[in-house]
Amino acid sequence: MYIDRIGFRLPSKLAESIGKKRQLILNNEDATQDNDTTIPTKKKKKKQKKPRAIQRSLTPHFDLCPETYHDITNKNKWRPIQCFVSLTDNLLPNTGGFEAAPGFHREFHSWVQNGRRLGSSRSDGGGLETPIIDDGDKLGHKQPCIGEYTHVHDRELMKRVQHISVKAGSVVFWDNRVPHGNAYRNDNEYCQPTTATSSSSPKQLSSLPLQSSGARAVVYCSFLPDIPINRRFVERQLIDWKLGRAPRVGDRWIKQEEEEEDGDGDNNDSPREIVRLSELGRKLIGLDEW
Repeated sequence: MYIDRIGFRLPSKLAESIGKKRQLILNNEDATQDNDTTIPTKKKKKKQKKPRAIQRSLTPHFDLCPETYHDITNKNKWRPIQCFVSLTDNLLPNTGGFEAAPGFHREFHSWVQNGRRLGSSRSDGGGLETPIIDDGDKLGHKQPCIGEYTHVHDRELMKRVQHISVKAGSVVFWDNRVPHGNAYRNDNEYCQPTTATSSSSPKQLSSLPLQSSGARAVVYCSFLPDIPINRRFVERQLIDWKLGRAPRVGDRWIKQEEEEEDGDGDNNDSPREIVRLSELGRKLIGLDEW
């Protein structure tokens, strides 16, 4: 078992508001550069970009490549079960919560064999049934896998994705062959806690109720069977942990700015805080055997 990452989903209105302020700052910076006399006058001014929310939804997807499900070549681990611990209540649709197509793992392999399409069809008016072809697959080309990420383009499958109601403190497990994502919007209202002030310290702010912010918060985890490929993954993670550096392999979707291009080395010479693990923690991280 390992903890993947902590995820937050801001209320959509708040994310859009911050996005507008951010883009305004960037546009003003571009305008200042364009007015700089050191810049050649022939240079065209940059077209101002439209503001975008700083955070958007993650549409239904698989954290695997369907056609290579049974092939471990070029993979760093095998993770059949995914899960998260919910830190906030998420009981209603359109509040940034978890969405999935329950039970689809039973149809996953036939869906792959059928070209990533459900067995849906429609009549051409003459009694003949023709398969429904997704707009993203008109030429019969499957959407590529991006590493171990595959976006769902099958419209019939998308119709089966539904909100999964979760209370704070609950744990949700799902087979990695189940398409999942989060809601397109989080329509919760952001409520500034009355106890927060401009002079509040980070520690004071962190102690305020998370639920009152309107954000959804979860801790993503995964379960790795005790097989050779996962043992090697754990060994590499342990090396990074002992050296006090960010994991070189895993599920990080964003490249760390301080990383070297080749991913080698650790330029951080500052003293590292020693993490003292419990007996259970040492077993979970792979230092001690069960």
